[in-house]
Amino acid sequence: MKLQSGFNRCVICLSEIKLTYEHMIPESLGGFVEVNLQCAKCNNDSLGSKLISKAKKIYPIRLAIRSLKSELPKLFKSIEEGQLYTAKSSDESIIPAFFKNGKIITKAKKVSDNMINIDIRDVEENLRRLLKKEGLSENEIEEKLIKFHEQGSDEPIKLTNRHTIVKRRFLNWFPAASATNMDNRIIALMAYNYLCITTGEMIFDEYFDSVREYIKSGIISKYLQFEQFPYNGPYKPYHKIYRENKSDEIIVTIVLFGSIVYKVRFMNLRIMTDDNYIIIQELVDKKLYFAQTIQEAKKGLYYFI
Repeated sequence: MKLQSGFNRCVICLSEIKLTYEHMIPESLGGFVEVNLQCAKCNNDSLGSKLISKAKKIYPIRLAIRSLKSELPKLFKSIEEGQLYTAKSSDESIIPAFFKNGKIITKAKKVSDNMINIDIRDVEENLRRLLKKEGLSENEIEEKLIKFHEQGSDEPIKLTNRHTIVKRRFLNWFPAASATNMDNRIIALMAYNYLCITTGEMIFDEYFDSVREYIKSGIISKYLQFEQFPYNGPYKPYHKIYRENKSDEIIVTIVLFGSIVYKVRFMNLRIMTDDNYIIIQELVDKKLYFAQTIQEAKKGLYYFI
């Protein structure tokens, strides 16, 4: 869904230039609302793959989409593609794995100088790769595979002078441990994009210069404070963003998957209005809902866009 900003200059570098569309909440997290805010150079050089790509890798996001995979199957596959997993067997052996083309693929793991654990599900591919590296011919590889298949699970078998292989069945799969906190620059960008479409030309005020610089390069802004709450209740298939207008600050709250909460405090900023501009992106049917104030939202008085 594309919305028009009405701007004729980039909200990051302030150049008067053709603008490209930017997702208010990253597309990699299921965000579908786009606004023409940035020039192509800022999007490609400062943001894009360099910054936004990190958003889907944090642990809370992965836990959320695993919980919602039946409701958001395409987004689950998109977020998990290439992600690392840990597999555990009944004897507590652990092996690394990764998500590829909709399924979890294990990696052979060396557990001692000459012993390797291999999951029985992926044994053919892993063994062929290993034996080929050892310089064996195709006929020799086939002979070794037959010998290996005749061996029982959890029984070591010496296939080369260098390697003893143990065939195991790994039953439990977990997302590999990763960072818990979102990069604050990504949070700042989401909040800033939101303010762009709810404050209009005010976004070009010099107050936001240090905010823009922080988003681009990570140089700390004295005007920004962050809070992160990785879990705040059951996961739900929507994203929400709104602001609270205080006497000496504006607080932008971002709620991802109905549970992961980020707050950005824009210190010493005042907006002379009581409007909160609650925006909800419903991820199953990709519908956009809008309420002007928190009071309206509490009454369920949302507009459908």
